[in-house]
Amino acid sequence: MPRFEHDGISHYYTVSGMGFPLILIHGMGLSHQMWIGQTPVFARHYTVIAYDKRGHGGSGVSKGTVTIQRYSEDLNALFETLGLEKAVLVAYSSGTLIAEQFTLDHPDKVAGLCLISSFAKVKGAYLSLKTMFARWLMLTNFHKFAAYDVAASNAENIVQRGFFYRVAKRANIDENLKLLDASEQYLDTRDIAQKITCPVLLVHGSKDRSTELYAREFTERLPHARIAVIEGVNHACATRAPRTFNHLLQEWLEELPLS
Repeated sequence: MPRFEHDGISHYYTVSGMGFPLILIHGMGLSHQMWIGQTPVFARHYTVIAYDKRGHGGSGVSKGTVTIQRYSEDLNALFETLGLEKAVLVAYSSGTLIAEQFTLDHPDKVAGLCLISSFAKVKGAYLSLKTMFARWLMLTNFHKFAAYDVAASNAENIVQRGFFYRVAKRANIDENLKLLDASEQYLDTRDIAQKITCPVLLVHGSKDRSTELYAREFTERLPHARIAVIEGVNHACATRAPRTFNHLLQEWLEELPLS
């Protein structure tokens, strides 16, 4: 099993295909397996790397307080393990915080940034309530309900729902709570956008109320970004509408000067 060691934690990752590197960063409660609709498709032309964040999938859990900066350092350790000089980052939901921070920390290592249902520091009534509810489920030991919510909101069909439920049940509760805390302490859209200069693809679902505020702010603050809204889809663009999402991502990748 491919692993890299960093910060006293063993991190699991997968590598498929050959070509310019794409690194896929999953959302909270999921794992590298959320990318089942993307990995075999893009591995035909790219080296697709997907890893499990701390406390998720096959990776170990954090010791002490967690910040988005520490997640960014994990990603840099993956770069160093694989000897990567540059890659395109494709990130979903809470994974976008890691991608944003890594791009701020290592702008020379990011050839492009695809942010799916992105956000920054947690704010706004809808996302704040959603975060509060997720924290309550985990603190009251209703983590199976939280896992089911993750599965139901991300699955394209009933078979995939069962698969994602098994994945979500493995996510470490304490790690998820730490990630929620870190997201509430993170930078706002202004701090992020003014320092990002690489090509950016922002993908959002038309039914995603939790990140619509961020979609609007990032659109205003990232004039060099391409914006794509997938109609009839909620937060989970890549898993609920994989064909449409894959087409958007492929078109954008073909326009990047990757070498």
